Amino acid sequence: MTIPYDDRPGGRQPAPRRRTLTAWLVGLATASGLATAATVAPAVMMTGAAANSVADYWDALPSTLPIEPVPQRSTILAADGSTIAIFYSENRVELPLAQIAPIARRAVVAVEDDRFYEHGGVDLRGTLRALVNNAGDGGRQGGSTLTQQYVKNVLLNNAETAQDRARATETTITRKAQEAKLAAALNRSMSKDDILQGYLNIAYYGDGAYGIGTAAQHFFSVPASRLTLTQAALLAGLVQNPYGYNPMVHPEQALKRRNVVLARMRDTGVITAQEAAQAQRAPLGLKPSEAANGCTASRYPFYCQWVRDSLERDTTFGATPAQRRRFMNSGLTIRTALQPRLADQAQRSADEALGRDNQFAAGVAVVQPGTGHVVAFAQNRSFGLGQGRTNQIYPALTAFQPGSTFKPITYAAALEGGFPVNGVQDAPARYRPDKLSYPPGGYRNSMAADAGRLTAGQALARSSNTWFVMLEEQVGVPKVVQMANRLGMTLPADKIGADEGSTTLGTHDASPIQVASVYASFAAHGRVCKPVGIVSITGADGKPRKAPDPQCHQEIRPGIADAVTAGLAETVDGPDPYRTGKRLSIGRPVAGKTGTMDGNASVWFAGYTPQFATAVWVGDPRGGQKYPINSVRLYGRRIGSVFGSTAAGPIWQDAMRSMHEGLPVQGFAPVGPAELAGTHAVMPDVRGLGRDQAVRVLQDSGFDVTLAPTAAGPDPLRPKDVVAAQTPAPGTAVGLSGKATITLSAGSDLTVRLPDVP
Repeated sequence: MTIPYDDRPGGRQPAPRRRTLTAWLVGLATASGLATAATVAPAVMMTGAAANSVADYWDALPSTLPIEPVPQRSTILAADGSTIAIFYSENRVELPLAQIAPIARRAVVAVEDDRFYEHGGVDLRGTLRALVNNAGDGGRQGGSTLTQQYVKNVLLNNAETAQDRARATETTITRKAQEAKLAAALNRSMSKDDILQGYLNIAYYGDGAYGIGTAAQHFFSVPASRLTLTQAALLAGLVQNPYGYNPMVHPEQALKRRNVVLARMRDTGVITAQEAAQAQRAPLGLKPSEAANGCTASRYPFYCQWVRDSLERDTTFGATPAQRRRFMNSGLTIRTALQPRLADQAQRSADEALGRDNQFAAGVAVVQPGTGHVVAFAQNRSFGLGQGRTNQIYPALTAFQPGSTFKPITYAAALEGGFPVNGVQDAPARYRPDKLSYPPGGYRNSMAADAGRLTAGQALARSSNTWFVMLEEQVGVPKVVQMANRLGMTLPADKIGADEGSTTLGTHDASPIQVASVYASFAAHGRVCKPVGIVSITGADGKPRKAPDPQCHQEIRPGIADAVTAGLAETVDGPDPYRTGKRLSIGRPVAGKTGTMDGNASVWFAGYTPQFATAVWVGDPRGGQKYPINSVRLYGRRIGSVFGSTAAGPIWQDAMRSMHEGLPVQGFAPVGPAELAGTHAVMPDVRGLGRDQAVRVLQDSGFDVTLAPTAAGPDPLRPKDVVAAQTPAPGTAVGLSGKATITLSAGSDLTVRLPDVP
C-alpha cells in the first residue's frame, strides 16, 4: 500500500486518517514481531519526517492495559449462612481455566483465533487475509485475535462513562491501532492460558449471560466443566453475535452458527469429520435456568434492600457512586446479622396483627444488645411496586415521631447529672414550665393517675408527660438532645431550641431501628453500637473486605443504664396498677415503654431483655398528622382506643415471646449505690500523684479517666509520669457523668493505655 508524502517545506502532508492507517499497518508488523516501527515505516513508501511521524505516532499509543475486575454476581447471606439474595449488574461467575471444559476452550480458539497459541497477540497474516477477503466478495471476516477481543472487552469493562464506552467500541483505525499495541503488550505480560481465561470470563454470551460459567448454567443448566461438544460449539458461536444467535429467540440461526463452529473445529483438526457430522445432526438441547436477581425474589426483601442501600451509600465501600457500584458487583459474599428464625417470627407477628392490606402499617426492628447487629425486622407490606406494595423500608425510615419511648433518654441525662434513682417529683395535671416553651394551656397527661407525687419508675410506667417535662427543665434541653444522639439517634441539635419543651415527649423523627438501638444500649449497660446489617464481606478471591464498623463503645456509665432499665422494668411487670404495659408480659424479665403521639399520629412499644431489644411502630405511612390512628383493625377486629399498649404492644409481645422460645431466662443487673443516692460526686485532687495511682483514685471515685493529648510544660521540680493538672478542677461538684481528664508532666509517656473502668 502506497501513502504519498512530501516532506519538503510546504509540501503536501498526509491526511490524519492516512497517517493513522499507515501507523496501524506499521504497528501490525511491529506487534507481530516482524520488525520495529522505526524500520518498517520507511518501507511503506515514506521517507524522512513521514517515517518518523508514523513511528512517533505508534510509540505514543498507550501500551499498558489496566485490568479492572469484571462484574460478578454478589451474594447476601443470613447469619446462619443461608442465601438471602443474589444480585448483579452482569450475571457472571468468574472461573479459573481448569474449571472450563477443554472442548469449550478448543471450540472458542478454533472459531475465533485458530493461531492464538502461535502469534504475538496480533496476527498480521490473519489481518491481511481478512482485508483481502473483505475487499472481494468473500463476505466479512474479522481480523482481531482473541487477545485483541479481550483488550476491547477490558476497555469496555473499565469504562465509567458513556463517552468511555463509545470510545471502546468505535469502529476507527485509531482504536484498532491502540487495540493492536495493547494486545501485543498484553501478550508479553500474560500467558496464553491467562488471556484465554480472561476472555472466556469477560465475553458476553447473550440473553443476560456474561462469562462462560454463567452461560453454561443459563442455557444448559450444567457447570462449565461438564460442557459437551455440541454445547461448547453453541456457546463459542454466540460470542460473535450474542443477540442475532440467541438460541432462546432465534433457534434456527443459533443452530446454523453452531454447525459453522463444528465445521471450523473439524477443519482445524480439533474434532474428526465423523464427530462433526454427528454433532451437526444433534438438536440444540437447551435446558435453560434463570438466576434470581435482586431483592424482589428474596424471602427477606426489605432487609435485603436495606443492605444494598448501605452498599450504595456508605463511603466505606468507595468514595464515589461509581466506585461503590463496581464494588457491589465484584463477586462479594456478604454475611449479614439477620437471623431467619427471628425474622420469620417478627414478620408473622406483624402480619397476624394487621394483615398486608391494612391502612395502617407496622415497622418492627430487632437489635442484639452490645453488638449493633440488626438481627431482624419486618413490616406488614409486600415488597415492590403496585397496589398494596412498597419499596419504603419502615424499620429504617427516620420519619416517625417516637413519642413517649423517648422519655428514658431524658431520664438517662438526668441520672448522669446527679438525679437519684429514687428521686420523687410532684407532677401536676397541667404544667407550664418557666424556662421552656409549652402549648396553649400547658402540658397535660393522658390520665388523672399520671399526676401526683411519683418516682421515676412510676412516671415511666404511667408515662407521665408533666413529670418528664419537669425533669427536662432541670436537666436542660441541650443535654437531653445530646444524650439522644450519644445513644444512637440523629436529632438535628442545631435546630432544636434550648427552650423546646416538647423534645422529651418524642416530637422529633426517629426510626424503629434507632429506637431499638437506644434501648439495646440500656440493655448492654451503656455500651452503644451503631446499628449494622452487614457483619463481614468476602471478595471473589476469598479474601476479607472492609465491612461497616458498629463502633461499639462505653458511652454512659453502666450504673446509669442499669438504673434506666430498673425504671423501665416497672412498665410491664412492676407493681403499679396504672402501668401502661401490664398486659404485655412475656414470662421473663423485660424493660419497656409505650409511646403514643399527640393526636394518635403514631403509636409505639419498645422494650428489651438482655438478649434482644425490639421496637414496634404502628401508623399510617402517608403521614400520621394527616392520617391519625383513631381506630384500627387488629387481629381481625376493630379497636377504637388506640394506644401504644393496645396496637404496637401486642405485636411486640407476640414477637418477643416467640423469639425467646428456647433461650435461657436472664435477669437485669441491680442498680449501684451511686445511682441510688444520686449525690453529686466531688472531684478529688490527684495533682502530684503518679499516673497509675491517680487513675485508681479517680476510678474508685466513679470517674472515667482520659489523658490530655499534650503534656504540661517543663518543670525541673516535677518528675515525669505524674499529674500536673486535672479537669474538672479539684473540689468541683459534678454529676454522675464521671468524666475526668488528667494532664501529665513534661516527658511523660502519653501513649500508655489506661486501665478500663472496673
